[in-house]
Amino acid sequence: DRSWHVGNARMIDIKGNVSRYHGEPTATHTMNSSNSSPDDESTSLLKLKYSDNMGTSSKSTASTSEITTSTQAESSSSNDEESQRSDEVMEMRHSWLLPFFVNIFLACASFSIVMPSLSPYLLEVGASMSYLPRAVASYSIGEMVGSIAIGSFYEYATQTFALGRGPRVSIIMCICFGIVGSVLYASASWVESSYTAQYFIVAGRFLQGLWTGGQQAIEQAYISAAIEPSKKTEFTATLSTCAVLGFVAGPTIGALLSMIDTSVFGLKVGANNAPGLFILLANSIMLVQTILFFDGKDDRTGEIIVNEADEEEQADSSIDNSGCKPFNYMGVAVSMFLFYIHYYSFALQETVITPLCAGIFDWDAIEVNLLFTCAGVLSLVTSFAVRLLARYLDDRILLVASIFIGLIGSAFLMDLPFSSELPIWRFLAGFSMITIAFPIGRNVVLGIFGNVLGPVNQGRWMGAMIAISAFPRIVGPFIALKLMEVVRWKTWLEFGICACSFFVVLALVMQNIDLLVPYEDFLDEFENDVKRNSGNQMQDVYSPIPSPIIKRSPAVRRKQRAQS
Repeated sequence: DRSWHVGNARMIDIKGNVSRYHGEPTATHTMNSSNSSPDDESTSLLKLKYSDNMGTSSKSTASTSEITTSTQAESSSSNDEESQRSDEVMEMRHSWLLPFFVNIFLACASFSIVMPSLSPYLLEVGASMSYLPRAVASYSIGEMVGSIAIGSFYEYATQTFALGRGPRVSIIMCICFGIVGSVLYASASWVESSYTAQYFIVAGRFLQGLWTGGQQAIEQAYISAAIEPSKKTEFTATLSTCAVLGFVAGPTIGALLSMIDTSVFGLKVGANNAPGLFILLANSIMLVQTILFFDGKDDRTGEIIVNEADEEEQADSSIDNSGCKPFNYMGVAVSMFLFYIHYYSFALQETVITPLCAGIFDWDAIEVNLLFTCAGVLSLVTSFAVRLLARYLDDRILLVASIFIGLIGSAFLMDLPFSSELPIWRFLAGFSMITIAFPIGRNVVLGIFGNVLGPVNQGRWMGAMIAISAFPRIVGPFIALKLMEVVRWKTWLEFGICACSFFVVLALVMQNIDLLVPYEDFLDEFENDVKRNSGNQMQDVYSPIPSPIIKRSPAVRRKQRAQS
């Protein structure tokens, strides 16, 4: 009898038979060299023979135990090494996150720096205050146009240019818009004509909106392409955390800039145009770090790979006669509608809370600023919480939670039918709830939306989502103030509409909760339904028509481009 100590892992069945192994064996017991072949490289099957003798049986059992212990130790060591290699690969693969974090922080800080000084700046250049709504709206209009236009260019460039060049060119183009807009905004005070100066301000804000809208669309599309579905919400929440940090830090930076009163090369630099120069500096930093540290090669949706799997996919039962896979149009529509509702609630909070506090509670500017400072901290904490909770909870659970919190918060802010006056405790509770609901909803919806679209280029789709978020901020202030005036600054109409909107979207989400899943899961369920229904009834349930923007064709996958 003899046993072997083998270096590689193997299995032993209950009869004592050793499965195939690889590598050179080493004898652990004395054996006859003439009867053994340790140098044999072929795969062999070793058998442990049990003897009737008790001592021999004990030896065999001990040998088996030794093999098993060795196997477990080596397997554990192998798993540790594999996990370490996986972490290293993941860290290298996501090295582009740092430029994204810095970019989003600087962009949001730039936005919050400008707003307090915008009205005094218009007065300084001699413009009428009637241009203030234009200057405010021009930014949101630019954000809407930039998200769609630059998102579309990103999709085109990713599919047309060499690997990595499309994302790099797209985001550099966005930053260049920001640089030009910052120059126009800062130089308005250096122009003698007030007529020209006011248009410099409006045009500068519009170009800055193009920059931020396009940047958001590109970053979300890139995350959807480069991050696995289970991690999208977590990384989106991390980006949102950087955004909130920028919003919170912006007023502090603006306060420091307000103390500037000097001249550079004969050009006046003061409290009102200093924010424009800061944005110019921020864009310059973003441009340099993007060129140095962002290669754009993790978005491979533009590559076309033709392999044997395409032939199998052509015969897939989920494909219609036109060669296109089904499109989860209901999942996309629900995500977009929910995104709009959350941003409508956010725009409402931005617009009416300040005059509401002044009119109902007689708060001054310091108290209102303190309220919004606390809201910023609460948003920051919520974004951190979403990042952690996304690791342990299903995205759809967080999604429903955001809707429910927004519904309850809006109901708390209604002065009727609960009471004729809105007590301050209920105002603070409702304000806190809608403040918490927004970052949860935004981050989770963007993560789910990217998963619903699937492993395709999402530039134009993410651009459409950012445009949807900009629309309530354009029309919301006018509608919100008008509704408040109609009921003499009672809150029941405005927040009642908001609560009803959350209720409708909650019912819609619960009805279609099974469709808010990654595209691969949707496709698997579609295939199973087709098999169960013989493909006859599915046309009424799932549209076989592909996305109007993205065509899914399994038979045509673009050939891998030659690297320049």
